[in-house]
Amino acid sequence: MATSDAASLRNSKLTAFVTALGGSAYARLYTGTKPAGGPSVAATGTQLAQLNFGSTNILDANGGSAGSVTGGVLTCGGYSQTAASHTAGTPGYIRWFTSAGVALRDTDVSAAAVTGNVQFNGTVATGVNITGAITYTDGDA
Repeated sequence: MATSDAASLRNSKLTAFVTALGGSAYARLYTGTKPAGGPSVAATGTQLAQLNFGSTNILDANGGSAGSVTGGVLTCGGYSQTAASHTAGTPGYIRWFTSAGVALRDTDVSAAAVTGNVQFNGTVATGVNITGAITYTDGDA
């Protein structure tokens, strides 16, 4: 059964996620579907890119705009990356890590702002920086 949470509760859950990730968190984009066992099992698909977030949390500007949690949507702040290490492909899911390398969550990726997914338009290209905002809409809208 699906639930419908108030925006304030969705904001609280996303803020708790930001806090759990902590400072210097990172996320990796992978091809394919997320593994059935969640972040406790090995990633599947091909790693396309790694995005490194700010030293305080993923809302830090870190070379871009400051992020936010509002209306049940997490908009990540700026991120750094090493484009030379990118592999060309279309992301299917994103895995979120603490700075210690502990995977906390796998989230589907879609081109549109779909509830429960991270919005990412386009593909990853080898040697090309990823640009634009990374937004994540809480899954209990």
